[in-house]
Amino acid sequence: MDKEGHVQDISGQSVKVSVIGASGYTGAELLRLLLYHPFVQIVSITSRQYEGKCLSEVFPHFCNSSISFLKFERYEKEKIAEISDVVFLCLPHKTAFPIVKELYETESQLKIIDFSADFRFTHPEVYEKVYDVKHSAKEIFCKAAYGLPEIFREEIRKKSIIANPGCYPTSVILGLYPAKVSSALDVNFPVIADSKSGITGAGRKALVSLNFCEVNNNFRAYAIENHRHGPEIAEKLGVSSVRFTPHLVPMNRGILSTIYFKTPFSEEKLRTVYRQFYKEEYFVRVKDKPPETCNVAGTNFCDIYVTKDEKTGIGIVVSVIDNIGKGASGQAVQNMNVVCSFPEDTGLQLFSNWI
Repeated sequence: MDKEGHVQDISGQSVKVSVIGASGYTGAELLRLLLYHPFVQIVSITSRQYEGKCLSEVFPHFCNSSISFLKFERYEKEKIAEISDVVFLCLPHKTAFPIVKELYETESQLKIIDFSADFRFTHPEVYEKVYDVKHSAKEIFCKAAYGLPEIFREEIRKKSIIANPGCYPTSVILGLYPAKVSSALDVNFPVIADSKSGITGAGRKALVSLNFCEVNNNFRAYAIENHRHGPEIAEKLGVSSVRFTPHLVPMNRGILSTIYFKTPFSEEKLRTVYRQFYKEEYFVRVKDKPPETCNVAGTNFCDIYVTKDEKTGIGIVVSVIDNIGKGASGQAVQNMNVVCSFPEDTGLQLFSNWI
């Protein structure tokens, strides 16, 4: 597909992939998943911190892999644009949009998949308010699609920039979207999303608050007043009131979101709505009992359970994902499959590493 949205079917062909900022948790997980992909050739990985080091020096679990001796390089726009078909940006919020802009403006037909929040909102002014930063690439906001394939698949196919969703928003939006579009959600009442994440959601960095002794045998809420993912969830669901509260739990990976909403639908009708909505979606599994994070660890699946408290009229959804799988790197590979016209589950047919 070119920049004007004309589809170029490259199904079955190999694509050359570069990963910018590949030395974090999401970068390492992305590389692990790409090794399973039969149509991918990894041509470049970048990192300022580890420039010149081999991948297996930084991540020993890649020893004996086909990319173990690939060296981290300094990012160079011209080189990346010349050798790549798809570029993944595993960079922090506020730092990705200048690179997305300059790569988009090259003469190449790059597909850019951005892990940051820099292009997730419909309007740049909302992003600037939420993230308290001036956006210097406003003119290409309209060139980006929100990368949640189960909901925005057709738009993703037409765009060259894919804004990979946040991990918390993925769990909440997938958990609530069927209720929203079926009128099962009473918009006169607030939505409450109570979400818990593993430590990898905070990134691979040295902070006292993330030290073992700070998180082990501990459980805490954070950013209660104004978490940045709240507006992202509200916009994509098209609701005005979302009470989102994130929590940190002492596990490596995983997110469990419990979502509460007022509904006129019966429990039986709710379950029918959810099963019907996701019946063709390989990566969303509607369950008969509340799922657990270990059921989806290391995979790109989202497991969902829906029920209703008939006494209060409150619908309850439990949604679980792997925060660096479906919440980041797995979803990014899924998005690559969509824009490259590969079968959507290519390279992602993995079982949970539940222990």
